[in-house]
Amino acid sequence: MLSQAIRGADLKPCQFSARPSPSRLARMVGPQACLDFATIGPAVFFSGAMPSDCFTLVYARSCPTVGRNLTFGIEHTEGYMGFFPPGGLLDAVTPAGYGNAALTIPSASFHAALTTAFPDIPENILARGAGMRVGPVEHPYLANLLDQCETMLWYSDEVAQPLVRQNLERDLLEAFLAALRSGCNNIVPAVLPRLAARHRRLRQARDFLKAHINEPIYLDDVCVALGLSHRGLENLFQDLLGINPITYLNHKRLHGARRSLLHARPGPGVVKRVAYEWGFVHLGRFARDYLALFGEGPSATLTRR
Repeated sequence: MLSQAIRGADLKPCQFSARPSPSRLARMVGPQACLDFATIGPAVFFSGAMPSDCFTLVYARSCPTVGRNLTFGIEHTEGYMGFFPPGGLLDAVTPAGYGNAALTIPSASFHAALTTAFPDIPENILARGAGMRVGPVEHPYLANLLDQCETMLWYSDEVAQPLVRQNLERDLLEAFLAALRSGCNNIVPAVLPRLAARHRRLRQARDFLKAHINEPIYLDDVCVALGLSHRGLENLFQDLLGINPITYLNHKRLHGARRSLLHARPGPGVVKRVAYEWGFVHLGRFARDYLALFGEGPSATLTRR
């Protein structure tokens, strides 16, 4: 369900934690904008694209340990905000217990709001997006407003009233734009050139694994393709993603198999076929790893429909 954590986005979450833990999602759809709350139990790697017709502002409400936004080449903690133009790419690792609030605003409505709230927004940020720290005044105000809004969503039926939603949307848009304005004065600097080179090398490794995800593949294959030693490859994944490359590949395959099972018609041999399609040759190990990661067996996923 985390693939739906931001309305209209094309997200492909991949759980990095070894065991499942509960997450919580909530959504408020206003007359123009949409606000999504996500409190994420496990560590998750998100990749994909933001809505193609909206600007998206993602505010980190809680971040127990440092997260990484590889799109902007930065690290982030609580009080960070990512600003994405329509269709902006997302490539981020969120730690266990991470929580955010994402506001998506149709492009026309966002530009109209900027004319009064932030007419001098830097063009490069408007076009490419950025990661930023919300100002010391705007941060607690936005955090408090979001707490109130989430409480209403979970424990009150007031938010079902159109006038209440309209007023909440107005206040939220003002607070997010104020946070954006303050954040543009405190852009999180990108990593140093040496670390940026490691980010590029990681992207190459991930691209190689993606291209061969359905095939038998070994660390030696990746090392040869990238010109890295085993230790260099291990350190690259562990330092930037907090996971080793073999576990990364296994989790990506398990998520791929899960998507296939969710869309497959139940029948004899389907689980076996899906397992082979995603590169699993030991069916017992596949079933064990699948159960450990998702908290249910592959057959249970197949019959969810």
